[in-house]
Amino acid sequence: MFRKIPSKVRDTTVFQEFKNEFSPQVKAFEGLAKTFLDRYAKVIFSAMILLIVASFILTFFVLKPESGDQSQGIKKELNTIPGDLGGELSALQDLSSRAMQMNELKTQIERIISQKSISKEDSIYLEKAIEQLQYFNNQPKEDEH
Repeated sequence: MFRKIPSKVRDTTVFQEFKNEFSPQVKAFEGLAKTFLDRYAKVIFSAMILLIVASFILTFFVLKPESGDQSQGIKKELNTIPGDLGGELSALQDLSSRAMQMNELKTQIERIISQKSISKEDSIYLEKAIEQLQYFNNQPKEDEH
């Protein structure tokens, strides 16, 4: 393992030397892995399927998500952060939620505008959505003092 790589041979690299040094062990491991996988292929496949089914059952039937607004939970966690970092993270969270709301409103507005005819409900929604977008755009920025 501590052989010196001859400097005269320019095509020799460290990776090639590692491959030359450890190739017997790698080949032995490959052989063991191949025989293990060939011998227990059905068991391994069945175990994978069982894990997928168990994951599905746990996700949708056993583990219940916490009810309530997730942003409130995040704000509670932010209160435990000391100093100005908590305020900065809270401001960042508010900005990201505001950006998501604006994006959703823009998507809905574009959907309504692309229609050939607009119903009364769509017209009312469009009016309120435009008002909300104007409100978001006119809000003072957090960094301006």
